[in-house]
Amino acid sequence: MFTRVVDDEIELELATKYIAQDIFDIIDRNRDNLKQRFTWLGTVKEPTDTEEYIKEQIERMAKGRAIYMAIRYRGKVVGVIDFNSINEHLKTTEIGYILDKDFRGKGIMRRAVKELCNMAFNTMGMNKVIIRCAHNNPKSCNVAKSLGFKLEGTLREFEEINGAYIDLNIFSMLKSEYEE
Repeated sequence: MFTRVVDDEIELELATKYIAQDIFDIIDRNRDNLKQRFTWLGTVKEPTDTEEYIKEQIERMAKGRAIYMAIRYRGKVVGVIDFNSINEHLKTTEIGYILDKDFRGKGIMRRAVKELCNMAFNTMGMNKVIIRCAHNNPKSCNVAKSLGFKLEGTLREFEEINGAYIDLNIFSMLKSEYEE
């Protein structure tokens, strides 16, 4: 099993079917908040849906297209983080993340995203890391801003969620801007 230690509190663990229930429980507990931001939420109705998604991500990882990980805080799975797209040709990758509402405000996501930036720039040879955040999710946008990501722009009314169109902010960081 792949585990990457971020610090004395946080580890990133390659998601497997063995933690599908933990990930499903996080999604289920945070459903009210997530439904305002993610179109895929309606497809996750039971733990087997999460298991299937993990299987798909492992297949994408085998092809070098994604890496899907659980975030462990003091040993407990509290969220997920991923390179949801990896483009070797363009040397770009995109990070996505979800954190259980009970663990927000502890700097967990900021530290996890910083570690993924380290992986992207120093291990994978990427030149650019992208984070897309729903405009109506200031905490997620603040994670990107706090790490020095720059706002490239806003995709206006980009996704329809619950009958309303939402804007997506596009943040990016270049390797030349990355500070370890």
